[in-house]
Amino acid sequence: MNVTRSVLAAWLLAVVIPAQAGGAKPSANRVEYDKLVAEWTAATKANQEAMKVLMASDAYKQAVEAKDTAKINELRGTVVRPDAKAFGKRALALADQFAGEEAMPFLVYAGSNFADADTAKGVAERVLKDHIKSPALGDLMENAMTLTRFVGPETSAQLLDRVVAESPHKLPKAWAMYWQAVTIQRNKEASAEDKAKAEQLLVDAEALAAGTGLAERLAAPRFEKEKLQIGMEVPDIVGEDVDGVAFKLSDYRGKVVVLDYWGFW
Repeated sequence: MNVTRSVLAAWLLAVVIPAQAGGAKPSANRVEYDKLVAEWTAATKANQEAMKVLMASDAYKQAVEAKDTAKINELRGTVVRPDAKAFGKRALALADQFAGEEAMPFLVYAGSNFADADTAKGVAERVLKDHIKSPALGDLMENAMTLTRFVGPETSAQLLDRVVAESPHKLPKAWAMYWQAVTIQRNKEASAEDKAKAEQLLVDAEALAAGTGLAERLAAPRFEKEKLQIGMEVPDIVGEDVDGVAFKLSDYRGKVVVLDYWGFW
């Protein structure tokens, strides 16, 4: 994972600008964070490469062809996985070593990348105790479902509730509201009142997140419902052709048009 937005912004102020002025070295937490990320990235890449080799092997292909699930799992078990628990323990220790906002990069990265119950619980405990008002909490809340699925519904609810109630920053609050709404919507036993609450949470979250990717995510279902249903007039699309000439979809009204959307991710 790349350096998160809030963490990067903090480093630009705390590290890059002083370095430009006086040649200062990167802060200790920056050095340790970079080492942690680099080593986890290397470990996951090594795992991916090993899996590619395995899947290209005759033994694996034969197991797939035979639909031998037991053999497939046995072969997959021979590939060493990155030790998420060990990396998580290390990240938590580093978070404890560095106080205040300097601890947040480790908590955000651990909570977003290491699928380990002990790590997730450790991150949640530290955030609830010391970092509920951190501006960097938005980066953790963006991946809150990765974190909260390991800590249980009670701690998850407590974390989201406290972020909504106590964070002075818009984006962490908006993400927490979003996940509160999602939790309600996924509950098959949710009452009509609960569902109405979820809808209001989404409205409030979109307002708080104005101008961000979260706001676009929240607006998308409404746009689809209001603009993209069968029988509705297609929204106009403005762009340029391969020669740089501007055009609109409405210019081709009455003609057969094929739309081909593509991109790189």
